[in-house]
Amino acid sequence: MTESAHPTAPPPRPRIVLAPFGRHTRYMLAGYMRHVVIVVSILLAIALTIDLWPQFAQVAAKGSNNLAAVWSVARFSALRTPGLIAPLLPFATFIGVLWTEVAHTQSGERMLVWNSGRSPLQCLSPVLLVGLILGAADFAMDGWLGPASMGIQMAERLGRDGEAFDRAKLSDPAWMAAGGGILRAQVEFGPPPVLRNVMFFARDAGGKLSEVDIAPTATWQDGTDFWVMRNGQYWNATNTGGVRRTVFIAKATHQTMTPFDKKAITLSLDPLWFTWYGLQPQYIPLPVLAKLAASARVPDAHGRYETRLHVVLAEALLPGLMALLASSLAMLLLAYGIAAPVVVGIVFSGYIAHFGIKACLIMGQNGYMDPIIAGWLVPGCLFAAVTGVFLVIEAQRRGKTSISAG
Repeated sequence: MTESAHPTAPPPRPRIVLAPFGRHTRYMLAGYMRHVVIVVSILLAIALTIDLWPQFAQVAAKGSNNLAAVWSVARFSALRTPGLIAPLLPFATFIGVLWTEVAHTQSGERMLVWNSGRSPLQCLSPVLLVGLILGAADFAMDGWLGPASMGIQMAERLGRDGEAFDRAKLSDPAWMAAGGGILRAQVEFGPPPVLRNVMFFARDAGGKLSEVDIAPTATWQDGTDFWVMRNGQYWNATNTGGVRRTVFIAKATHQTMTPFDKKAITLSLDPLWFTWYGLQPQYIPLPVLAKLAASARVPDAHGRYETRLHVVLAEALLPGLMALLASSLAMLLLAYGIAAPVVVGIVFSGYIAHFGIKACLIMGQNGYMDPIIAGWLVPGCLFAAVTGVFLVIEAQRRGKTSISAG
């Protein structure tokens, strides 16, 4: 009896396929969401304490009795929550996912899952789902819920920001470049907006003062760049002899001002911008923000709106990318055991990404970075980092498979 020249082939291993809603996915997704909620709760408690403490007495005073004061504080805290959580959610997602991955390794579950034949890429379904859920939540809070809650605070003059941004009162006098001249006015926000205590200094082609227009009000003429001043007076820098004079409004009372009932001036400023004048971009609803970012008739603050728009759009992806970064680094560096320095290093990498998001926002809104780059630089870097980590993981797996086959 002779033995076969070829060894008996090993029995085929069970085929592992991607199961987006399988038992493993549900189990890991529940762990991710549980730990993210815990982290968000801790961060929110700290942020609310810092935010509420200086204005606690002011908010509580809105209530007529103790019970009403408690309700006022609780309601104010709920109104402040979307604006406080939204910037922290990507980092909270990173910490929550990393927490789950550390527990996964410590319990031996990761080794059990990998020994079953499931590859790291086949373990990404719960990470992608948590990113989808939290990305949608972050986008909704920053694009809609945060501005809506600030609108309620402004309407009720609730809290420091509610009083500071009250739209029922006139703005402080503001100077701005408009229509080839300089405008000084107070804004009645509307809508529609009305300019109060208006002074417009027109300049000629050489940049010299050519006319001064003064009026108590100016209203926008629909569909045009014209603003109609009423019951005002104007001064022209040239007299009939062609001699140019200089006017000093505060002192030169000898200058002749000509009254008028109605006069149109060209400002080339978007009336929508006047309606939202003085508000920080994070308090402006996303549809309005998109219009201001696309408008060519917005002054120097144009970059602030465009940067904020791209940051809000990117926030739909940031929680998912932060979750992928935490999971991929855990698969690479914490696959077989937990080392405190490694965990600290991973947390630090997440904090660097969180800091980068804030730094790009500030630089973009202040004109030091292109708005598109400011909004998408960190998400792009996160995607590249996650891709690189998974390439390393797959290279290591192929190397180990080759050694086992040999």
